Amino acid sequence: MSRLCSSWARNENQERITVHAYVGGSGIKTVNAAYSSQTCPDPGCGYVHHDNRHGDMFHCRNPYWDCNWHGDVDHVAAMNLLNRIKDHEISRFTPYREVKKILDERFLRRLESRVGARIVPLGTTGNGVQDTCVENGATAHGRTLSIPRQPKLDVGGVQPPTRPSSVPVDGAEHSKAAGERRQKKCI
Repeated sequence: MSRLCSSWARNENQERITVHAYVGGSGIKTVNAAYSSQTCPDPGCGYVHHDNRHGDMFHCRNPYWDCNWHGDVDHVAAMNLLNRIKDHEISRFTPYREVKKILDERFLRRLESRVGARIVPLGTTGNGVQDTCVENGATAHGRTLSIPRQPKLDVGGVQPPTRPSSVPVDGAEHSKAAGERRQKKCI
């Protein structure tokens, strides 16, 4: 009984949308909604991750560059769905895993063109961004290495406390090891 009522309500809503669109002089297009609320709507970014969405708020957590796009999840999804109308690669019936691969490949192309790094695919997993190597500067999820900085002296001549770092501090070996890690790091 519940299934019958649910399908009746969906059909009723679809009919009303169709009638109102016809009366208003607009058309109806159905698109694939996979990952539409987890994808950054900024055309220069397009980062897809479940951490981008927190409840009703969207905040782009792109680790490769500071996008920091903020907005309402419904507005972000509507912007992405509007752009997906003209997307010939993602059809209405494209499986969600394939949609994720397509979106990740697009993001990796943007990353490659923006950062100038050479991205070497090592294999594919559920997330196309994982199992790749980014050379010349990026590490896990693209964050640059946290190399301990020399503390600056404040006015009184007392050095401020420094944060402990996971990178070993050892003169020449430290700079050599950090340089090698910066050159190539796999995620």
